[in-house]
Amino acid sequence: MADINPPGMPIERGKIHEFANSIGCDEPLYHDAEAAREAGLPGVVAPLTYTAATAFFQSSDAPHLSKKLGLDMRFVLHGGQEFFYERPVFAGETLTAEQGEIIESTKEGKRGGTMKIYDSFTNFKNQDGELVLRVKNTLIQTGGVVKE
Repeated sequence: MADINPPGMPIERGKIHEFANSIGCDEPLYHDAEAAREAGLPGVVAPLTYTAATAFFQSSDAPHLSKKLGLDMRFVLHGGQEFFYERPVFAGETLTAEQGEIIESTKEGKRGGTMKIYDSFTNFKNQDGELVLRVKNTLIQTGGVVKE
């Protein structure tokens, strides 16, 4: 079966333009290659939230983090997501994901028992191997059914 998500996330000028329009942003650096060049940039800049789609461009043969950690999905919550940019993302690049560190901690809940908190970092490098972006995803597994 064909891999519908080949490794790498191509950063395409047209998709940046569409995304910027969808969020109502008319900043020329998101739309106009000439304006970007005049500003000393190598290409159109991707808005910061553009890279939220990176999860869809990770290889489909990579095990999902929940399986890797052995989580019981009945009790898992999305605890947050943070993006740490080394520099802007530009049209013409291809970002590739690499699983980074996973930090596990625990916290006592008030009604649901002990919570396990997993902070998972993914590093995104461009086609030249340069680190461009780190994404931190937080998953929380509660201790079970909430007690009344």
